[in-house]
Order: sequence, then C-alpha cells, then structure tokens
Amino acid sequence: MVSSRDISFHVISLGCAKNQVDSERVNGAMLSSGFLPAPSGEEADIIIINTCGFIEKAKEESISVIFDALRDRDGRPGGEFGRRAVVIGCLSQRYRDALLAEIPEIDYLEGIPDDSFVERMSRHFGIAAEPPRNVRAPLVPGLAYDYIKISEGCSNNCSYCAIPLIRGPRGDYHPDLILSDAMAAAARGARELVIVAQDTAAYRHGDIGLPGLVRKLAGIDGIEWIRLMYCHPDHVDEGIIALLEEGGRVVPYIDLPFQHASASVLASMGRRGSAAAYLDLLGRLRERVRGIRVRSTFMVGYPTEGDGDFEELLDFLQQARIDRVGAFIYSPEEGTPAWKMADPVPARVKKRRFHRLMTMQRDISTTSLEAMIGNRVRVLVEERLEDGTWAGRSEYDAPEVDGVFFLTGKDLRVNSIVTARVTGAFEYDLAGVVS
Repeated sequence: MVSSRDISFHVISLGCAKNQVDSERVNGAMLSSGFLPAPSGEEADIIIINTCGFIEKAKEESISVIFDALRDRDGRPGGEFGRRAVVIGCLSQRYRDALLAEIPEIDYLEGIPDDSFVERMSRHFGIAAEPPRNVRAPLVPGLAYDYIKISEGCSNNCSYCAIPLIRGPRGDYHPDLILSDAMAAAARGARELVIVAQDTAAYRHGDIGLPGLVRKLAGIDGIEWIRLMYCHPDHVDEGIIALLEEGGRVVPYIDLPFQHASASVLASMGRRGSAAAYLDLLGRLRERVRGIRVRSTFMVGYPTEGDGDFEELLDFLQQARIDRVGAFIYSPEEGTPAWKMADPVPARVKKRRFHRLMTMQRDISTTSLEAMIGNRVRVLVEERLEDGTWAGRSEYDAPEVDGVFFLTGKDLRVNSIVTARVTGAFEYDLAGVVS
C-alpha cells in the first residue's frame, strides 16, 4: 500500500466563493492526511477538480477543465501510484451517472465533499493516509481576505435555480464553528472577512441572526473589514440596515442580487420583491448608511421576459443607480420549475439584452466612480506592481468581482490598509495617492 506522504495533489476550484471554501477544506484535509501539495495539475499525482453546475456556461467550463486534467494526467508517467483525476462538487453531485457514463476516464467521482471525502478517496485508491483534520488551507496563501461561509444550501426555491436540488435546503452553521473559521483566517493574516452563503441575510441559528453573528466576528483581533455578500433583498431587514449603519469594522457595502425588476417576471421567478420595494430598500440604505455602495446581479432572457419586461428592468437600473452590477443570461436547468416553461426567448435576443444592460450599467458605474474623485477612502494594498505603484481594493470593492484601486505611494506594505485620495476613475477601477 502506497503512503500519502509519497503522493502529491493539486486542487482546482471552479465557480463561486462558496465552492472555494469547500475546495479549501479539501485542501486542508489532504494536507493534514499527509499528501504533498503540487503547484499545478501537470505536476500532481492526484488532480482534484471541484466543479460548478449552476448554469450552462459553468457546466461547460467544468467539463472543459475535467478534460484538461485528464490530458495532464496522461501527459507524463507517474510513479508507483500512477496519476489520477478526481472530480467532485456541484456538477458531479447533480450529474453523477451521466459523468460516469460519458467520461469513464475519471478515476474517482463524488458529489459535494464532506469531512470524510479524503478518507473515502484514500480507501478507493489503496492509500495509507493519516486521519484528516477539519481545517481549511487557502489555495492561494497570503491573501489579506478570506471567505467565511455561514450556511449550506438554500430554501428560497427560485424557479430558475438548481442550487436547492444540488445542495438541499438552507442549513445554518453553528456560530461557534463560524467564529473558529474566522479566527483561523485572522491567524493566517486575513484583514478582511467576506461573509458568503446562498442567502446570507437569512442566517439564523437559535436566537442569533446575521447582525448578532457579524458583531461576534467584529470582535476578532486583526480583522479590520467585514463585507456582506449574497444578501437576498427580501430578507434585508431593519437589523441588517442597523448593522451597516453602525459601521465600525463592517464596511459600507452590500451585495443585493435583485435579479429583475418586472413584477410579472419576479412573480414567475418565485421572488416576492418589486421594483418599488427594491427602490425603497436602496433609499433607506443610502439615507442611513453613509457612503454605502451597492452591488447587484440581474438575469436577462428568463422565459417570461418580454420586451416590455426588459424595458422595465432598464428603467429600474436608471432609477436605482447601482454602483456595481453583474448580469448573466438565463439558461434552462433540469428539474427547476422554469425548466417546464421551455426557453422561448431566442438566443440572439438574450445576447442583445445582455449587451444593452451592461452598456447602460457601464455608464452608471463610471459616473459613480467619477463622483469619488477627490474623496479619501480606505484601500487594502494587495500587490506591488513596480516602485511606488501598487494594486489593491477600496472598502467599496469586493475581491474578485469588483474593481481595482491603483495606488501611488512609498514604502507601503502588502496586506496593509491605508488612506488614499482618489485622483482618477476608469470604467470599473480607481486610481489615487496615499494621503
């Protein structure tokens, strides 16, 4: 039997930040079981792909990466153990039988990884491994931020979304587990905690809701920023607004995935909101939370979206003036209520609507950024570009999905937070000097 200490591995994480947390748990379990980290799949004995299956584009990317990993596996000979490709995650949770039938070259396949995944995989391959510990190990060490996942699954059951089919109903983690995860992140050097879940705003464990949980996290030494992502707008209540209003370590930023603004489309999606309700929520946030920036996500091409519905969405965007927006094109997902509606919006119409929305939003975002010129903002320094020039993020920008702050200053430290004066604005990014 081969020992784990003679076998290298590499984890490839696809999809959202929630999936990245799962990948880091797998990474930590592998390391604690004695496996050796490899810098790339090409150099690893075991390539682990944590897939995404949320929408068609994500599925296609996952399949492409699986085939790339198989080519890497077969590209050079292995030692006594050989080389293996392992597939886990949302795609394999949902399409296990199809993947096994259509890609039999996969050496081992599971769905959503749990705490026993590494032990099962080791037994399958005949590897003598130490019992894994439930610890996270970042895939990219040294980052100044860390994602903190506070629940699993979702109970909103939006008509287009397959997440409840893949991950089940929402189950909120115990506050002590979340605090332990966050303290470990701080011990690794994280300055920012990014709170994630399928519906962060709905968190409740016993008598502790999201505001109470975040106030506990704010007491952790070393943490300077706490950012709220994926807050379903129907669940953003007075307590969450008050939390943002308090400020402190909670940055003036919130992610509110509105998805649409047409009353008929929202009703068909199974969402209770409306354009009027969303505008009211934005108004209350902007009135009470000084300088708040809002991010949102919208879908175009939903089966019931007619030309009039899309125009309502554009009108909403003009009124809402949301600072950061992401959009995606609807794709039918098997097993969801919307799947039964077929897909009546032609692909060319979907693409045209997508480009119209993003063109409009680009102008809105640019105007929002230009209005910041002359302001002083906090900036997290993340990378040295050259002498006197640095790249980072302002407190108004989430990692990976928002803009970059190009910073001029001397003798700065990576992963430090500085105050800068904004001197320039681009489509999505800012520039400034340390003040």
